Amino acid sequence: MTTAANPTTPGSRPLTVLARSFWSAADAPRPPDLPGFTASPFAPIIAHVADLCLTECHGPPPVPEERAMETATVLVSQLGDMATEAAVVGSVDHGTKASPLLFYQSVPSAVLGVVSSRWNLGGPVICISPAGDSLEEGMDLARLLIDDGSAEDVLLVLVELASREDLVDRAEALLVSGEGS
Repeated sequence: MTTAANPTTPGSRPLTVLARSFWSAADAPRPPDLPGFTASPFAPIIAHVADLCLTECHGPPPVPEERAMETATVLVSQLGDMATEAAVVGSVDHGTKASPLLFYQSVPSAVLGVVSSRWNLGGPVICISPAGDSLEEGMDLARLLIDDGSAEDVLLVLVELASREDLVDRAEALLVSGEGS
């Protein structure tokens, strides 16, 4: 466990990092497809890194009931699911009907719903697209959720698909808590 404080927020409680996982296309194969999601690695990557993180802390699903109902899930992505968006644009450009599975606006919250269901999480589900530092803004939101009593723990998932050839798909998940602070 590590403690992470935001020095820019006076009086804020430090958060304890209970578990942390990383995934990068440079280091590991693409996670398996996730039923109900298509045309993009975005949702499978999110589910994979979330599962790794939650397993590190709690073992196999579900999260123990006394923790599960107070665990929020937060997805942070500056660009979102660009691969599904590209598939929709391709469909429109070719004059074909887009599959309902390609409604890329709903992918972030839908995949968090899959993770929440699998792990029996009952806290708030939030997706943000920050203009600034993704980790800092995600931690600020996690701290807010914990400080205002909306959650005791927050599963924070940061994901970005490669937007240029010199980048790779990558994701990180942190399970943070206000306990011990």
